Amino acid sequence: MPCSKKVFVTGATGLIGKELLKPLTEAGFDVFALTIDEHNPAVPGVCWVKGNLFDETFIARTLGEIRPEYLLNMAWCATGDYAVSNLNFDFVRAGLGLLKHFAACGGKRVVFAGTCFEYALSDHPILETDPVAPPNPYACCKNALHQMAESFCRQNHISFGYGRIFYVYGRREHPSRLTAGIINALRAGNPYEIKFSHLRRDYMYSKDIAGAFVKLLDSPVEGAVNICTGKAVSLAEYATTLGTLLNRTDLLVLKQEPTSQPLTIVGDNTRLTREVGFVPAYSLQEGLQKVVEEN
Repeated sequence: MPCSKKVFVTGATGLIGKELLKPLTEAGFDVFALTIDEHNPAVPGVCWVKGNLFDETFIARTLGEIRPEYLLNMAWCATGDYAVSNLNFDFVRAGLGLLKHFAACGGKRVVFAGTCFEYALSDHPILETDPVAPPNPYACCKNALHQMAESFCRQNHISFGYGRIFYVYGRREHPSRLTAGIINALRAGNPYEIKFSHLRRDYMYSKDIAGAFVKLLDSPVEGAVNICTGKAVSLAEYATTLGTLLNRTDLLVLKQEPTSQPLTIVGDNTRLTREVGFVPAYSLQEGLQKVVEEN
């Protein structure tokens, strides 16, 4: 049966993507989630579509069959040497291919995921209108895709939103990430060292980030929107919160070594809260408690 809220989702098995499915269905979307995995959890209202994002022939055929009105593109490489990986350039091509075939099928609303690292980072709360200065292929490709996608959508009368994600933590993280690294070390009874514990960052729980993207997708808001809490927490406080939850603060080694990184990276989330109408549901303590329970 025809449905005006069909959404095609990429990256639906990632750290943020796996949290999108429930809020999307709760918001009334029929979800078609792209995956390369053989086995995926059964979720009411979600149809898993097995295939490869980089196979443009497959993408064209699949979008032609589904004919979604909405597109939510979360897929990207985010582990290992992702900051300098040549895969970043492949994701630009794949993103443009998605848009081309989405437009050909009559699609109306698109949201892509970006990163705060596109900005020229500074110690003040970062606005969406602040300058960009991507420092590596990852951020450069994200920013380039943003600019080209926005231009394409304008040319083809498609509504376009772009969520710039700041710092994220969530359940079942890759072991190389900060939160999983701390949890795994402390649970094993091993010390965990943080060299720059004085740095302050804007961390947001993956379930809140997912909720923000769903709210953005289901809104008319266009252009860049910071996906962040608007609050900065020091890495010392962040690690200590986890250490307290695990009763192993004694294993944390908190240093303040010299660094050229900005002392504070925090986003201004005025557009998110006032225009999109999304307010984070979890405090840092509550979010980390969930992560500890589920990891």
